[in-house]
Amino acid sequence: MGNQSVLCPMCRGVLPASGKESYTASRGRLIVTNGYCSGGCAEAVGQAQRVTRQQAQEVTQQVARPRPAPSPAPAPVPVPAAAGAGRAPLRVVR
Repeated sequence: MGNQSVLCPMCRGVLPASGKESYTASRGRLIVTNGYCSGGCAEAVGQAQRVTRQQAQEVTQQVARPRPAPSPAPAPVPVPAAAGAGRAPLRVVR
């Protein structure tokens, strides 16, 4: 009989035995060191799993519906420098 089969996975306490023959010296040592399982751990594990599932669903919903990113500020439009700034305009001769 392994220790894992007699220990509660949640609280690590010793689970109740199924009969008189199950109470061995090694089980007795585990009872002294770990104590008995107080019960209700299966419900606690179930509740923890439900909370984990709900959190996973919330994350999935957030990923499935991403919020729109804020639009970036418009970039300033550069004004082209006037060709020959400071000179008289050119005249076209025909």
